[in-house]
Amino acid sequence: MPKPPEFDKAFATSRFIALAFAGCLMLDLLLEEILRSRFQSFLGFANAKDVITLRYGCFAAAVAAVIFLRVVHGRLLAAASRADGGAAVRLLFREAVISLTLAETPALIGLALFLLAGLNKDFYFLLFASIVLVFIYFPRAAAWETVFEKRRPVCPL
Repeated sequence: MPKPPEFDKAFATSRFIALAFAGCLMLDLLLEEILRSRFQSFLGFANAKDVITLRYGCFAAAVAAVIFLRVVHGRLLAAASRADGGAAVRLLFREAVISLTLAETPALIGLALFLLAGLNKDFYFLLFASIVLVFIYFPRAAAWETVFEKRRPVCPL
């Protein structure tokens, strides 16, 4: 089945959005570094007395976001492979944006953890996880084209 006419525009837009998400991750890093340089011993804005519980809660939320990302990504790809033409392109575009949004979630949780408790190493770890997820779920032409070849798309990882 040939690609619909809106395929190229939707694909290019999804790649631009993916680059914007990667840029947002770099802005998160810049914000963290500015705060650390301005406040030499930054311990967070909140007086978090039970930091261990907060850390475990944040890491659990990040893991839950990654699991949810895997489930949503697979279901949206399956739905796109059953759709035809323009509907498949819209589903692929939606899948790309939702996947990238969920891929950035661990970094945002890490930034919140840093802002609350001043845990910069945890922020770096969660930021790295988000960077890896953004590159894994970055829109690829070959993955989108498999939907129009009527093959079941392969989920990354």
